[in-house]
This record gives sequence, C-alpha cells and structure tokens, in this order.
Amino acid sequence: MTHHHAVPEPCARAHRTSSLSRSFPLTVLFAAMLLSACGGDGDSAPSAPSSGNTPPASSTPAADKTPPTVSAAVNVSSDTVTFTATTSDNVGVTSVTFTMDGGTLQGTVQKSPSDGTYSLQTPINIIGAGSHTLSATASDAAGNSATSAVVSFTVGNPSSDGPDTTPPAVTAAVEGNFGLVKLTALATDDRNVDGVSFTVDGIALSSRATRAYLTSDPDNQYFKRFDTTGLPDGTHVLVARATDRAFNQTDSTQVTFDVNSSAGLIEVDSNNTIATATPLTRSQLQVAGTVNTVKKMIGDSIIYDIDTDYYQISLAAGETVNVKMLSNNLFFLAVVDSTGTRISTAKSLIASDVSNVTYTNGNTPQIVYIYVSSGPADFLPDNQYKLSLTYQ
Repeated sequence: MTHHHAVPEPCARAHRTSSLSRSFPLTVLFAAMLLSACGGDGDSAPSAPSSGNTPPASSTPAADKTPPTVSAAVNVSSDTVTFTATTSDNVGVTSVTFTMDGGTLQGTVQKSPSDGTYSLQTPINIIGAGSHTLSATASDAAGNSATSAVVSFTVGNPSSDGPDTTPPAVTAAVEGNFGLVKLTALATDDRNVDGVSFTVDGIALSSRATRAYLTSDPDNQYFKRFDTTGLPDGTHVLVARATDRAFNQTDSTQVTFDVNSSAGLIEVDSNNTIATATPLTRSQLQVAGTVNTVKKMIGDSIIYDIDTDYYQISLAAGETVNVKMLSNNLFFLAVVDSTGTRISTAKSLIASDVSNVTYTNGNTPQIVYIYVSSGPADFLPDNQYKLSLTYQ
C-alpha cells in the first residue's frame, strides 16, 4: 500500500553550500554537511525621520573592521571525519574554510547558521590513516577573516614507519553444493578491512560481500549468497579478495567446490496451498525455491500478492525434522499441520542470512508440511531461498 507523508513547510532557513578539494592534485570532491540555520535576518529597525533645521545624520555606516573569532575541532568515527568550527562576529560570519595538513585538503562552508557552528563531514578513506592537522578560517561580509589555532588529530593506528603498506589476510570457503550457496571469507588487517569481493571461475561477482552481523558468526567474517543454478555440474573455483583503506589487496588461496544439480528438488511454482503441496522423498534433503511476489496497482495504491510454498513430508512416531533456510531472512518459515497451524519452533536466526525451525512428531506417524512465504513487499531480485532438511 502506498504511504503518503505530509511535508511541513520549512522555517526561514539559511541556505548552505560546501565544497571539498584536494590541492595536490586539484581534484574537486564533495562532502556531506550537518548544518541547519533558522531565525531572523538581523536587520535593525529604521530610524525616525529628522525634523526642523537639524541636518540629517549620515546614512553611510562605518566600515566593519572587526574580524571574526573562530576555533576548530575534529571528531573521528569509524567511517567519517567531521570538522567543526565555532565562530562569532559583530555583524555575521559568511563562510568558514577548513584547511587540513596545510592545504592538502580544503573545504568551505558558506552562509551563517544561527548558532555560529559550521560542520563539514568527509569519508575517512579520503583522509587516510595517520596524524593530521586542521585549522579553520572564518570570514565576514566586509572581507575580515581570522584563522583558528591548529588542532591535531589521528585517523587509524599509524605505524611508526610511515604509510600503510601491509595488505590484509583473507581465506575463503563455500557452504553448499546445490541451488543457493553461501560464500564466506575471513578477512583481517593491521588497521581496517575496507571490503571483500568474490570471483567464481575468474568472474567477479557484481556486488561486494556483506559483513556478518550475528555474534554466532566467526569474527571478521564476510559472506554472500550465490545462485549455482547457472553453473554446470562439476568443480568450480572461488577466490576472495580483501582490500584495506590504503588500497592494499590480497587474494585468498583458490577454493574448489562442487555443484550437483541433482542433489535436491527445484521448486515448481504451483504449490501455493496445502492441497497442492510438493511432496518430498526422504532422499530429497535440499530444495531450491523462489518467492514470486506479484505487485499490482489498484488506483493509486500498490498491492502485493504474497507467494506461499508448501512441501509435504512424512514423519515416523517420535521423529524430529530440522529445516534450515538460506535466504534474505525476510521470508517466513515453519512446519505446519494439515490445517495450516504452526507446530514447529519459531523461526530463529542461527547465522547471518540462515534461519532454522524444528519439529518433533508425537506417538503417531503423520504427514506435515514445510511452509515458506513472503511478506507484502517486492523482493526481486532477492527472492531466492534454499532449504536443507535433516531427520533424527
């Protein structure tokens, strides 16, 4: 369903512009700013008209010769460096220029915010690891300017012998041999790993790996879901490449893995009810499937027809089935009975993008159903899942 959000009228807000450039070379860059300004324009009320023979006072104001005052500060986070200047002036500061390392990097913020604080933010990898200095120069409309005291800051943990020349360390692995598999890499660096990418049979995958997000995952793990259905059966080669923020790179040792298209069942999209559930034999321990959510427009509203897949399995008395799903984890997973009532444990995340349910049968053999469904959203192209079953 579409959602409409009312946008409130803004208050009178000072406009903001910024630029960020390196002097060596003269490449122009841009950085995000965290600035806002709101308030009056500072104009004074007009004087009352003169009377009698008293000559009118001169309308030409005295020239502004008072420079601003300014101080600088720096905040370093894991991804960004924020330059901040605190200023004041008898009339009003019009711009602040930040100068790093004597001019190696410069950025200007124009127009005065109401509280006299200017901020300029830039990605940490543009600045680079090491010790740096910063000063801020404030200017007013009359051309008066003043420069702050120099402040020092450090990015990363610079070694005593100069720039970062140490490449990361990385190893690779593959989990699975059918349908959707999980590519993993363990990557470490003496300072900071910037990213991990994968190649399969020498062909680079289109997007970088994701940092593992659960504490149950190994430390420093990166992963990517990969569809093997486009590969021929047989042996293939995986390589992981790790890059640090100084652009040092390391390729992992080649890892071979097998693809077997007959190792499981490929879902046919006509199993959207319990009555039409796809039966699984005891030897079919893997299922490659998709959730094919359909988007429709009804008037000006978007409606999603969700997709539901059912798989039928038979359990002996006292037997336990464990169902593990590799997916984007926004899909529902459960074991249900013939009425569609959930009888399994609730879905739990056991690793990044891997969820799990279990069910232990009672004293009577019965037929139960594995249920996979989407929510009311468009998951394409991230609509694949792979089920792995174990019986105990």
